[in-house]
Amino acid sequence: MTDLQLGSLIVGGVIVATVYAFNWWQEYRYRKQASKAFARNESDALLDVPKNMVRTGEASRMEPSLERAEQVADRFEPQFAEPEFEAEVAVPPVREPYVEPVVVPSSLAAPVPSAPVTAVEVPAQPAAIVGDDHEALASSLLDPALDFIAEIHATELIAATELPVFRGSKRVQVMGFTQDRRWEACVPSARSRYKELKIGLQLADRQGALSSEQLNAFCMSVQQFVDEHEAVVTFPQRSAKLVAATNLDEFCAGVDVLIGLNVMAASRPFPMERVRLLAENAGLIRSPEGAFHYRSDSGKTLFTLSNHDHSHFGNTSTGLTLLFDVPRVAGGVSVFDYFAEFAQHLSVALSGELVDDNSKPLTEASLDNIRKQLGVLYAKMDDKGIAPGSVAALRLFA
Repeated sequence: MTDLQLGSLIVGGVIVATVYAFNWWQEYRYRKQASKAFARNESDALLDVPKNMVRTGEASRMEPSLERAEQVADRFEPQFAEPEFEAEVAVPPVREPYVEPVVVPSSLAAPVPSAPVTAVEVPAQPAAIVGDDHEALASSLLDPALDFIAEIHATELIAATELPVFRGSKRVQVMGFTQDRRWEACVPSARSRYKELKIGLQLADRQGALSSEQLNAFCMSVQQFVDEHEAVVTFPQRSAKLVAATNLDEFCAGVDVLIGLNVMAASRPFPMERVRLLAENAGLIRSPEGAFHYRSDSGKTLFTLSNHDHSHFGNTSTGLTLLFDVPRVAGGVSVFDYFAEFAQHLSVALSGELVDDNSKPLTEASLDNIRKQLGVLYAKMDDKGIAPGSVAALRLFA
């Protein structure tokens, strides 16, 4: 072995020993630091947080209860006048279509206050609004939260008579910006001419959410119109709007409740003449189709009274059904109070039984529980910015 080889072995051994010693020293140092850190008496991050920094979780969850609700100060207590019974008069059969009542885990019903509750109506074909109100009109009939809105800017004025029927499986609303700088709902018979147009397709309704195919067909219809008039159109992002449509539909499905209360005959059928007198004394009006409607000042139906067995009204009835369309009624809790009181009054006056759709008797406690849950539904709608009975609600739950 040469001196060079021997020296190389010695140097390599020294290097290996040095590396080993250094690693041992590093391990020893870190072990010592770790033992010092864990030896300290540190506070618990969860248990030792100050009380004012911790949520109590109280009153955030509402469980159904059959306990009697607390008396509300402004709750309406109706007084029903007992009608003088007249000889039975044959009532011609009517053609009132029956809607199968949908009852939530807690059926809902609703009575009416002494002064009828006014519900907001969707204007059929509103005229042009002058002044600052034209912006309010545009936002009520077209809302980015509810509609997919295409904005058109024309190089030349477009007459209202030139507007086609845009393809859309949902509600389509066209708004035009007139030459005197105001927005109006476009109708074919108008003589107006527009520099700008907004064409909205509703994102959801009671038939479900807007689909990709439906949206594409609408966009193609608008694009074809734009190309014919050498105009420019801007569309919102389609994928984002389809997601918004699904979310909106899920919300609507959670609050879309049709409440049914049934008054069933115990031994013999109810004479319809007596039912008519009781309904009219309570403020209900019989429609040409035969059902009885309780309406607001504006003519909006707040709840209905119809035959229970899907048949037309005749001389007698074995059961009556009262229906209350929850999201479409403004002032719903007050209307519910009157609705429930009227149903109870009917059951007593006709010697019938007040039951839900499962034929279970409805007590005062269960009606109060329904009233509580109705308040929860309306609170959800208010939080979403869709007030019960508002233009938006009437559009979504048409």
